Amino acid sequence: MIVNSLHSYLIDELAPGLVAEAFAEDGSIEAVSVKQARSFNLGTAFHPEYWAGSDPSSTKIISAFGAAARQHAASRARAGG
Repeated sequence: MIVNSLHSYLIDELAPGLVAEAFAEDGSIEAVSVKQARSFNLGTAFHPEYWAGSDPSSTKIISAFGAAARQHAASRARAGG
């Protein structure tokens, strides 16, 4: 996935267990996930909310984040906390 790149800081080297998920046009890593994570996880250096209305990939990221937040809230409510 190609993304908007608005920052001057970059990921130089991935830590063990991280997977590059998105890149800027210059090839720099703009999003990572944790390979063994059991639930939604995505760290971004770009801004998917900027293009959420016009870019299907950005829309999917925002939707997945919202769904994960709702699921987490529901599981906390069921656990009483």
